[in-house]
Formats: sequence, C-alpha cells, structure tokens
Amino acid sequence: MKNRDLRIIAGPCSIDKKNIKEIFRIAKIRINGKPAVWGTRIVGLKSRTYFNQSGLGMGIDHNVFLKNLRTILNKKTLSKLSLPESVKIAQRIVKETHLIIASEIVEPIIQLIHYEKKIFQNRLLIWNPAVNQLGWPILTMSYFAKKNGWWLGIKNPKWVGENLRKANSSKYESSTTMEKTWQGLVDYADYREKTVLIHRGVDVPEKKNYRNAPVHNIAKRVKQRTGCLLFFDPSHSHGPQMREEIVPATIEAMKMTISKNEFLYDGILIEVGTSKTDTEQHIALKEFGYLIKELSKFRNLITKR
Repeated sequence: MKNRDLRIIAGPCSIDKKNIKEIFRIAKIRINGKPAVWGTRIVGLKSRTYFNQSGLGMGIDHNVFLKNLRTILNKKTLSKLSLPESVKIAQRIVKETHLIIASEIVEPIIQLIHYEKKIFQNRLLIWNPAVNQLGWPILTMSYFAKKNGWWLGIKNPKWVGENLRKANSSKYESSTTMEKTWQGLVDYADYREKTVLIHRGVDVPEKKNYRNAPVHNIAKRVKQRTGCLLFFDPSHSHGPQMREEIVPATIEAMKMTISKNEFLYDGILIEVGTSKTDTEQHIALKEFGYLIKELSKFRNLITKR
C-alpha cells in the first residue's frame, strides 16, 4: 500500500488544566519502543451550536477571546491582546512531547495571530468548525497555514443534500451538495500539499444512533477529486450512544481501501481521556492503547513530527 503510514491525533474535546496530564500519558505510548501518536488536540474555544453567555462549555479561552475581540473593536494595538491559555498549553506540549498540536479555529484573525512565532513549522494542524462551511474563513486560515508551514484541516458539512443511502452508495455517480461544498472549501484554501479532509459524519434523519452518520463512500469521492489526505473522526461520528463501537469501527475504517494499492484513510482525529465537553464520546486511555496496538498490526504509525 502506497499510504500504509497512518497519522493519529488523540486528545480531549477541549483542553483544561486537569486533563493536560492525560496528554502527557498519550505522548508516552510506544509501539516497539517508538512513539505511536503523531499529534494531540488542544482546543481552547468551542464552536457550540448554542452560545452560553456564562462561558460554560465554551472552552478555556472564552473570556480571553471576548477580551481580545473588544480590544480589536476599540482599535487598540495588537500588543494589547492577551495570550490565550490554550496557546500557552500548546507551547508547553510541543516543547516537552514534540507532538503536533491540532486545534479547531472559530475566528482565524483573532486566534491564529497568537500561534505565530510560538508554534513552529509542521507543528500545528488547524481546522474549521463543522458548523462553519464558508470559504472566506478557510481562505484566511490557509494564508496563516502557508505562511507558517502548518497543516490545514477541513471538516465536511453536516448535511448531505440527498437520500443518505443513495448518496453514500459506491454506485452513486452524481455529486451531492455536501461534496460540492467540501470540495469548494479545498479550492478556497489552494494549499493541497498540507490540506487534510476530516470526515466527521453527517447529521441527517437517517443517522439512527450515530451522532453523525459516517459516509465513507462520499469521503472517498472527495478525496479522489481533490487529492488531499483524508482523516476519520470516529468520536463525532459515533457519539455517546455508540461509544462502545468507536474502537472496532475505527479499526474497520482504517482497513478500508480505495484500491488494492491505497488505503482510504491517512489518519485519525479521535477524542481520548476526559473533557468538560462531550465527555461521553471519549474513549479511555486503556482503550486507546488497545486501539493503537491493533492498528499497528496492519498500518505503519507515523512517529516523525
């Protein structure tokens, strides 16, 4: 297989001062004496569907983000901006573990200026919230990514635009509105050498117990049309009601192929440990250790960071 190598990003849904220790435990996982995990999640600001004015569930950077927003609106200099707590944590994690940092970016201009000169080339993967499928934020994120040598992740839209079973069939010959939007975001980025498609499933009536029904065939078509790497997000696909299926489903997905010479997925973005948000869809560190061991039997886990 030409893409037998597999990149794994694992960590909490959102970072806080208590679950940092779990990231250090993730970083220590070894297979045959070598590091097994490529990156971890350091998400300081959450893109919740409903805004909580108190900040509960909005992420550790909620207060600083609003403060910085007011600073910019009042036309004060950038030197007056406060450094978000998650960026401080990211700096520490990179320095002490050499893991890639992966983070959701809600507002590119306000958030990404803090990472420059703090997280170095190849050490950051940023992605858009699934609830934001506009091209201009992706364009802005790609400018930052290209300038700093970072990775850019693009999550798929939450809708399909067609009957789920029909659209996700290997025989489907058209292109759904979801595919067109996903591909369009890649065009906005114009940065395919380091752009990663992140498949997190779709929120449709036919999803049954999935939080977001996985659509592997649709993801396959978009990967083939764009030429981008493809990661799977089993946490947001399976969710709390199917948490027990996350490990076996991830193993199965990593065995899927496009052809006899190419695996479908190049990586995984998975929630591990504990978090103040979406805790019910996290797998435990012990389960993650088992998952790593099983994946290493048929994929080469990338350790070069």
